[in-house]
Amino acid sequence: MNELQVDKELREKAKKAIVDVPMHFSAGIDQVLGSLPVRPVLKKSYVRKNKWLISVACLLMGMFLLIGTGLVSPTMAHMLKNLPYVSTIFSFVGDSGIKVADQQGLTQPLDQSVNNQGITVSLKEAYYDRLNLSIGFVVTFPPSENGFQHIEKLSYEWQGRTITRTFTTEEAKKSYLLHWRHVEGNTYYGTFQPFFFEELPEEWTLKLVLQKIGGVDGTWQFDIPLTRKPADAVTKITEPGVSGQSRGFILAVKQIIRTPSTTRIVFGVQSESESIEPEEEETLNQIDRLSDAIRVFDSKGVPLSSITDEKGNRRGGITDSTLFTKDFHPISVDSHSMTIAVDKQLRFEIPLD
Repeated sequence: MNELQVDKELREKAKKAIVDVPMHFSAGIDQVLGSLPVRPVLKKSYVRKNKWLISVACLLMGMFLLIGTGLVSPTMAHMLKNLPYVSTIFSFVGDSGIKVADQQGLTQPLDQSVNNQGITVSLKEAYYDRLNLSIGFVVTFPPSENGFQHIEKLSYEWQGRTITRTFTTEEAKKSYLLHWRHVEGNTYYGTFQPFFFEELPEEWTLKLVLQKIGGVDGTWQFDIPLTRKPADAVTKITEPGVSGQSRGFILAVKQIIRTPSTTRIVFGVQSESESIEPEEEETLNQIDRLSDAIRVFDSKGVPLSSITDEKGNRRGGITDSTLFTKDFHPISVDSHSMTIAVDKQLRFEIPLD
């Protein structure tokens, strides 16, 4: 086949298959093409003018080979394995606030692995601030035809107590405490994210034990050292000191805590006529309704979404007789103010530094 025939066929193929080549495939193919030996040849002017056609055809042919046949070199396989969207557990599965912190490079690497009865649990990363904790891990099962498998029982220690949690299949798929995603074959990615009312300590070793996985009883035990230092460096705390009246209560915005993963607002509340007694059930119900009515917006008017707890409820609540909190996914770092809307009459416009 002479050069004129090659040029003609390349023109026809380019016309029939003009597609957008994904950047990761393009970069990988360029890497492979760049490693090929270069043999100098004499080029005629019309070949030089149509060089882009040859590049397009090479890219298309390379992409079709990669996708259609699944034959990928070890170098290419390593590159594909480390694509940005699967480079971390948190980028693939878990709470959106933790994803934001992960994008800021504030996670801590972990390298712990336990194999028990053919099931391997490998801890890969952790995120920890004064309001949030999340552990990212990989679970690999032995070959099985049991379909979807998941963690069914775990326990962890907090303030001298052992807290045990169990999960059905549906809970494993949508629980806030445990995010669980099938990746491929017998491999799953997961995150463990317990909820704490209290502010978490600066340094802490979490004791975590997985006790039943995929119908198999066993012990996968980990001691996980955690530090708040990376997140504390960018955490901001504001004390607005503003208040107003709504629904028979005096409501004050005591504190706004902005960690990379969470925005927590601490409210003070008391009756207009007398202090609130915690045993008065109706009064506490009224505070709950007042809390539920509150909406928060950034400086562009975008509402902040509430974080849900392990039972699917909005995270937060009454912490003592005169305080309650509300937790939201993080406000944009570009937001210069926050609007807290209690009702049509009461709104707080709070500047943020």
